Amino acid sequence: DVIMLVDTFEWYIMPCANPDGYEYSHTKNRLWRKTRSHTKSIRGCRGVDPNRNWSFKWNKGGASNRKCSDIYAGPKAFSEPETKAISDFILSKNNRVKLYLDVHSYAQMWLTPWGWTSQLPTDYKDQYNLASIGTKALKSVHGTNFNIGSSTNLLYRASGGADDWAYGVAGVKYSYTVELRDTGKHGFFIPTKQIIPSGEETFAAVKAVAIALKNELFNN
Repeated sequence: DVIMLVDTFEWYIMPCANPDGYEYSHTKNRLWRKTRSHTKSIRGCRGVDPNRNWSFKWNKGGASNRKCSDIYAGPKAFSEPETKAISDFILSKNNRVKLYLDVHSYAQMWLTPWGWTSQLPTDYKDQYNLASIGTKALKSVHGTNFNIGSSTNLLYRASGGADDWAYGVAGVKYSYTVELRDTGKHGFFIPTKQIIPSGEETFAAVKAVAIALKNELFNN
């Protein structure tokens, strides 16, 4: 299956979308989530939430104008070089991107657009069905349950997100945010013994989704 999928699709994998923030979380503040850009805050607060900084419905709810907030949307859409670079890369593929997965933690959820409104997109049924294939394969590995639904209805409202942009601007029909383990017992401090199992089940889900997508694209 893996050989077939590598031969069928081009895969683009970004291990870390926020390298400066990631480094800071290991050296200064374990729960840091924003970038490390200068904001001209009088309190010295730095950074923008990368998942509130995308241009589609930017700052339309579930985001903040306060520079010290963890969900600060930034002074404008794509103010951060990280989000701008990723969006430019996707658009450079000229509508050839068929699946977009934005991997986060935590909640054990497979989230669909929209994040800016409780309304569902026109492709929601197809998005849900493909997500169901992924979560079923994921559960078969270690028994982990994932819920499926739109970001706003299942988790909370959050505008300016990557998945909304990928679907609403880049035209990627199957655009998701995947919230990994767990559901709150450990939260962001997942035990190290769960890291490999989480990777194993996530890989199974991605593989199952890609196989289903191949069948949809090439067998219809």
